[in-house]
Amino acid sequence: AKAEPKAKAKAKAKAEAAPKALGKPATAGQDRSAKPVNVLALTKISKDDLGLLPQPAKPRFKTALVGIYVRDQPYGGADKSSNGHRYDSIPFANGMISAGMSCQLINYVHQEHDTFFEVVKAFDALIVRCNPGQIKADGGSQEKFDDSMRALRKAGMQVWPSPDVMEFMGAKDALCKIANLSIGLEDTLAYYDAGLFADGFKKTMAFQPR
Repeated sequence: AKAEPKAKAKAKAKAEAAPKALGKPATAGQDRSAKPVNVLALTKISKDDLGLLPQPAKPRFKTALVGIYVRDQPYGGADKSSNGHRYDSIPFANGMISAGMSCQLINYVHQEHDTFFEVVKAFDALIVRCNPGQIKADGGSQEKFDDSMRALRKAGMQVWPSPDVMEFMGAKDALCKIANLSIGLEDTLAYYDAGLFADGFKKTMAFQPR
């Protein structure tokens, strides 16, 4: 008689621990980024949110992934898929959603600068996925964008990555700058000509397995 309550408690705990069904990914033409934060004041640039999971009804935190679409380039830039999103934007957003947070895909349009930064104040955090140079290529000012992101951070909002991280660690040789830290590898090098690469690559391969 006593075993039954224990079994029920165990079953209940197991059910609570099991991952909740997230729903089906968005299909072609479907928009999943209009809520929970109202972003109707911003121009919708992308065609759809193909592959994006449904936003949680009660998100732990409300986040947005900020993109930039270069309007005079094919697909909005070489890093974009045919629907206007970066190739990695949907996986990024789905990772946030799978963790119980909402993640809306929005675009920065420089003509809407003030409106944009007013709207995003309603989010808890922003993931910035704007390739260096693309805001300027679309006619905007990277400096103005960065300064406004810094103001959000100063007000307490999380911005990943911050403008300062992008400025000082955004280059492809960023791993070289942390080579001697505990999170780096001391034989991380950057090569700028074929001769240096040939010599350095052989040394690093002999140094330790990669």
